[in-house]
Order: sequence, then C-alpha cells, then structure tokens
Amino acid sequence: MSDATDAAAKIDGVTLRELEVHGDHRGRVFEGWRESWTPFTVRQLTEGRAQRGTMKGLHLHYIQWDYWRIVVGEMLVGLYDARPESPTHGVSTSFLMTPATPSALSIPPGVAHGYYAVEDVEMIYLLSEVYNPDDEFGIRADSVGIDWPHLVNGTEPLISDRDINLPTAEEFVFSPPAPAA
Repeated sequence: MSDATDAAAKIDGVTLRELEVHGDHRGRVFEGWRESWTPFTVRQLTEGRAQRGTMKGLHLHYIQWDYWRIVVGEMLVGLYDARPESPTHGVSTSFLMTPATPSALSIPPGVAHGYYAVEDVEMIYLLSEVYNPDDEFGIRADSVGIDWPHLVNGTEPLISDRDINLPTAEEFVFSPPAPAA
C-alpha cells in the first residue's frame, strides 16, 4: 500500500483504490471503476475542473457517497470524520492524488471532504444519488488540523464565500435527516 492509501484508511469506511495500469511505450490503460468497487449504485457522473490554488470544501453529505478520480493535475485531498458514532470520529487526514499514480477514492456519507488544487485539476466523480443541494453541508477546511498548502505558505486560496463561511469543526452540529418512513 502507498502512503496515500494508508492515509485514506485512517477514516472508517474511506478507501483509496490503487488502479492497475497496463502499458508500454505507446501509452497506458487502466480501469477507473467497476460496479463491485463502490458500496453504492451509481446514479450520477460529474466532471469538475479547478484552477491551481483553488480550495474546495470541506463538504459533507448525509445521504450521498462520492467516488473521485483525478484525470489531470494534482490535488491535496483532505478528509474529516464528522460522524459521532464512527470509531474514527474527529480524525482528519490528507494525501495527494495525481493521475501519475491512478487511484480512486470512495467517501461515505458523514465524512467531510475537500481538496486544494496544487496544479490545475480535472476530475470525475461518481455519486450514489442525483445531486441534491439539500444534502450539502460543510465544515471549514482550516478547522480540522490539516496542513493545507495555503495555510503553510501564507498564500490566499481561490475559495467560495460559501466555503469561507462554513462552521468550524467545533461549531458543526451533525444532524442527519430522519429516515424516510
């Protein structure tokens, strides 16, 4: 296992799958997803792009799983387990994702997730649900103990007003919706 795989495994239910690459001097090919690799039925594929220096998150869903694959660039992924009943509640971790080492990240509901674009980034992600803004919550990325590059080097990230105004980990109240009857 790689350092990134070990880092992802610090949070219960999170997995980082290293993808097997086949290739030669002409190029390479690898499988990016199989149905058996996700503990959910895929309901939506989304593509995202972010320019270097962009900070996204930490976002959290109570219902939706995410499955991330980076296609271009490099990003520092940050995760924080906000689930009060989880054996890893309050644990945060971070690791780099890059297409040079193909991998895929499964993120369960209740785990806050985000990234910092070290380079311009393009990614695809599979979702267990059709995107629903009512299942979109978050925690301020600078409140979970991750050494984000912009915090370390003092630069200002490109960040949305929404993400700047998220509650801190200490202020966040974990409040999933009641199960449907």
